[in-house]
Amino acid sequence: MMQETEKKSFLPLGSVVILTGSVKKLFIVSRGSIVENKFYDYGALLYPEGMIDTNIAYFNHDDILKVVHEGYSDTDDQLILEILNDAYMRARTGEQADPATVRIGNVAMAASVSVTPPDTATAPIVDDPFASVRDLGDDDE
Repeated sequence: MMQETEKKSFLPLGSVVILTGSVKKLFIVSRGSIVENKFYDYGALLYPEGMIDTNIAYFNHDDILKVVHEGYSDTDDQLILEILNDAYMRARTGEQADPATVRIGNVAMAASVSVTPPDTATAPIVDDPFASVRDLGDDDE
């Protein structure tokens, strides 16, 4: 059994795995999902089909038979792993997280993304946090 101080390991997004009892590959697209009050390590789509409707397979690390390909990981991913571990420990203990904060180690930080979508009819227009990424494309305008 995992001790409270131990960290859970997660594969990077983009990893391709085969689950025990299956021959079909899955492409990991989410980590640390809570579905019907149960914590799942991963959410994945069929590989190479991708998203078909809204079907996502949820499973835990112990369900993985083989890692076919490990996805990309960098320092940003390591930061998210701290948040995932905090969420996992909260799910194990039943502790409710404040949706306005996230924890990195022992430090609580204000969440930079809205937890619930704003009411678009009354919400003020805010800057797009991903605009700088999308704007890296063609600068011919």
